[in-house]
Amino acid sequence: DVVQSVLQLEAAVQRDPTNARAWFELGVKQQENEREQQAIQALRRALELEPSHLPSWLALAISSTNEGDRMGTFASVKEWVDRNERFQAAVAAHRASVGGVGAGADTFSGLIDCLIAMARSEANGSVDADIQIALAVLLNTNEEYAKAQDCFRAALAVRPEDWLLYNRVGATMANSGQAEEAILYYNRALELNPAYIRARFNLGISYINLQRYEEAASHILDALVLQDSDRVGGPDDGRGIMSSALWDSLKTTSLHMQRADLAALCERQDLEGTSRGAHNLEHEQEV
Repeated sequence: DVVQSVLQLEAAVQRDPTNARAWFELGVKQQENEREQQAIQALRRALELEPSHLPSWLALAISSTNEGDRMGTFASVKEWVDRNERFQAAVAAHRASVGGVGAGADTFSGLIDCLIAMARSEANGSVDADIQIALAVLLNTNEEYAKAQDCFRAALAVRPEDWLLYNRVGATMANSGQAEEAILYYNRALELNPAYIRARFNLGISYINLQRYEEAASHILDALVLQDSDRVGGPDDGRGIMSSALWDSLKTTSLHMQRADLAALCERQDLEGTSRGAHNLEHEQEV
């Protein structure tokens, strides 16, 4: 299986707890599974073990953005820039041109300018997807969603099979009020990885914004079922770590549908009861 489960990745870090790459893979999987705090813990562990692992810094920047941690996002992207040996000369040249290491480097706009200089240093006008992702993350944190969307699209052109990027383009579209267009990207992410919980949840949120509540409930419930099936721990302790954001969104959707019975089940986080109560909801866009 190309797509590994959380349980498989947890087992990998237990077998080899000093393997930074295994912790990174676990962190990214926790992001996909809508478990941001667990993702951050795994990514920080990866970076304790291997501070120069660039993908972990970029992933941590994304988690920080999702948690609304503006300075955490900035710090992670800055670490990614400072430790990026491939673009060391471009970074040094840019910093010299703006007046030294400290000049503007500690501001969002200064870091964005540095990333743009890194991108422009690429030979033959080729696109480095990771620079575009780093730019997009900073722009998204700045609520410059149209620019962030352009950067994620540029990365997607280089990595057309990357389901994470389809979700990220969708999310920046949704943040710009383009829920209909976002749905196309979420669906493509789910075609590439049907177990991608975050994309399924985001799809549900877009349907809420379009007031298509039955479809929203269907997708959010699917996300909860997927999260439950890939939980860590035994049957008694697993549900405690299911994302409260999913339950809260499903409860809101249930109330919009005048389904107080479902809302009460959501309040109790009763997955079996909610699944039974929602059996007659439309499943229009299953993949």
